[in-house]
Amino acid sequence: MELTIAFRAPSYELDLEDMNMNRQTWFLVALLFSVPAWADHGGPPVPGQPLVIDVRTAGEYRQTHVRQAINIPYDEIAGRITTFAPERDARIVLYCRSGRRSSIAEQTLRQMGYSRIENRGGLNDMLRGGYRTD
Repeated sequence: MELTIAFRAPSYELDLEDMNMNRQTWFLVALLFSVPAWADHGGPPVPGQPLVIDVRTAGEYRQTHVRQAINIPYDEIAGRITTFAPERDARIVLYCRSGRRSSIAEQTLRQMGYSRIENRGGLNDMLRGGYRTD
């Protein structure tokens, strides 16, 4: 006994209006997913000001942090920096507790092509430099 199965592939038409709808939908989805990133880790930098990044752990950041700082732990910075600084010439200020982790983060960012990086050392150094905490 022989069994033959016939399969007919469905045909699709290109609907440009539907594609525009998809672009708008994807834009909204991307925007929706970027809002939690800003909400959990500070806000976007003030125009003309550097992006200040606290590279300590999330727990350390929750205890106290520089007012305008976002939190990207040093060991996650390579995978997350483009969310906050897609341009390689963005001005970035880094700090941690003592300066060790911010040095590691600085080296990582430089290897990725970021050039305008300031390693300000530890949180106390930032406070002595005029930054305020939340």
